[in-house]
Amino acid sequence: MISIIVVNYKSSKDIYTCLASIVKYETNYKKYEIIIVDNDSNDPDLQRLKNSFPQIKILYAPKNGGFAYGNNLGIAVATFDYIMLLNPDTYLEDNSIEKLYNRLACGSDADLIGPMLLYPDKRNQSYYLPKSYLTLWKLFCAQFNLYKLFPNSRLFNSYYRTYMDYEKEVYVEQISGAALMFKKNILGKTGLMDDNYFMYYEESDFCYQAVKNNCRLLYYPQSKIIHIGGYSNTSKWHSNVATQSLKYYFKKNFSTVSSLIALLLFNLGETIRRSVPKKKQIV
Repeated sequence: MISIIVVNYKSSKDIYTCLASIVKYETNYKKYEIIIVDNDSNDPDLQRLKNSFPQIKILYAPKNGGFAYGNNLGIAVATFDYIMLLNPDTYLEDNSIEKLYNRLACGSDADLIGPMLLYPDKRNQSYYLPKSYLTLWKLFCAQFNLYKLFPNSRLFNSYYRTYMDYEKEVYVEQISGAALMFKKNILGKTGLMDDNYFMYYEESDFCYQAVKNNCRLLYYPQSKIIHIGGYSNTSKWHSNVATQSLKYYFKKNFSTVSSLIALLLFNLGETIRRSVPKKKQIV
């Protein structure tokens, strides 16, 4: 049926909440294969997680190779024909995984599928996520807020597509890796996730490989999954990792010149953002 893969790095408490919600709401959870890949985190609570959910498989990675690396280890040992990549900081409030599976398995009109992601306060997180693979033009529009200035424009808002009707299923070109299900057989076309990415843009790259190989990606809002994360991390370490991943993404998929232009656009956009005074909050 479904192989669910969760990559752990000292996040077993979040995983407990995630697994408890699966057991509570997914009536077929006993038919699921749940693989926890520990990225060499020395998480002391993993054994307690196993005691609470004895059906899970825990795979201990020899190093912390990042998100794509951990998922690839899980995919390598997965036994079912449908793969679900799930972040540790997600949880369910109904049988959303089964809904994704039923829609994906019902025909050949989609190869990858993703739910509507919600913040814990039920705001639509998917609204803020990219719906297309990244190009220099889309990066320019994102970094200089043209998609906000022209929210209904298919030209300036082609990356986020915030003009979509988020209550209807629609084909997209990118699905968040926080909750991504796909048919395992597409890996013969796309290959595994590129573990040269430690963090950021790995699912963008994976979805782009799918698009290039004529796979169809579906946003499916009848399935809704809560994602606690999704907020921007502004630490210097995260910023450096994101910059390196962006550079690699453009160099791999376009050219070295494109990667240099991408860095210029990214850094210029960030500099302008930092220079704009933030509005004072009224208490």
